[in-house]
Amino acid sequence: MLAIQGGRFYSITRGTFDGGIMLVDGGKIVALGHDVTIPAGAQVVDATVKSIAPGFLDCHCHVGIVPEEVDWEYSDVNETTDAVTGHVRAVDGIDFDDRGFRDAIEGGVTGMLIHPGSSNVIGGTDIAVKAAGPMERRIMRDPAGMKMAWTAGGRGGTRKGAKYPYPTTRMGVAGILRTQLERASQYLSDKARAEAQGKEPPAIEPREEMTREILAMVLRREIPARIHSMTPVDIRSILRIKEEFGFDCSVDHGDEAHLIAGELAAAGVPVVYGPFIGDRYVPAFRNCTTDAPRLLAEAGVLTAFQTDHPVLSVRDLRLQGGLTVRYGTSEDMAMKMLTINAAKIMGLERRLGSLEPGKDADFSIFSGHPLEVLSRVEAVYIDGELVSR
Repeated sequence: MLAIQGGRFYSITRGTFDGGIMLVDGGKIVALGHDVTIPAGAQVVDATVKSIAPGFLDCHCHVGIVPEEVDWEYSDVNETTDAVTGHVRAVDGIDFDDRGFRDAIEGGVTGMLIHPGSSNVIGGTDIAVKAAGPMERRIMRDPAGMKMAWTAGGRGGTRKGAKYPYPTTRMGVAGILRTQLERASQYLSDKARAEAQGKEPPAIEPREEMTREILAMVLRREIPARIHSMTPVDIRSILRIKEEFGFDCSVDHGDEAHLIAGELAAAGVPVVYGPFIGDRYVPAFRNCTTDAPRLLAEAGVLTAFQTDHPVLSVRDLRLQGGLTVRYGTSEDMAMKMLTINAAKIMGLERRLGSLEPGKDADFSIFSGHPLEVLSRVEAVYIDGELVSR
């Protein structure tokens, strides 16, 4: 039994309070509040004048799949043999001993979504993992989504290191995505028909079958599509195709997503915003602004952050939360973007994102406010075990 005593607790879903006690046992939070009694024999951690917050969550990164010392273009992040590589899985390219996981812990980040790269219209499945712990506990959800990318629009043509021509127009990207979703829909119909008739479904090439199986999960809303996209013209095409086929998705990056925040809110599409440090951080998107997360949240869009590590180190995820507060986001909302909002987008809100009995004991102890740049991450726990040093 572990007891965290004193300090300021940021529960996220049940308010912020001082001087309470949190009990942890079996990797789970079992009690939290002022009326909690510390059992005899419990290990007590005195967190007086400290801050205790749920582990932060990075909703879009490439930790372990793009080692920092390797050229991005030639890392394992992109399978550049086709515009459609739905058969590949991020988990097969991740080095779980990569130093990026240590960077995460240093920044109080305990969980993340790791994606394939954006060189394909359909790039493969992503995975939700913890930053440390035994392998059997680190993988939380696999697959956690299907990575897609909407990045033509003046950036098409054959890419560096690629062995195929990427679509050169937005129309080309949309055409490939519609074709693949239609094939997956037909695949589901053929399987259902064959099953009803007691027959085997039509045989198709194994790689194609694997892509259709994963896209079938998207169409059945078992996993979302996680779509790399930046501008209103791209995002509106995504919303159009989403309505046609009926699936769940997120907009990842979303540099100019705030310009159509109302449309995203109406469609129930979350935005994983970033990475950003400072205004006009991506010159190609002249309408990007540091108060975009606030504008999205105020419009009713479920919003979280990403570092796109190693574009921005996963260690610095919380700095984005602090920066949004500088530009008008409330501290409470910024903390939710780093925790419970991200957990919802990951599909793991029953386990992560807040300090509540029954949830995984993934949390950090800070020297001051978690969003203050001068605050130090003094201890990080995952599944109730100290993983920082």
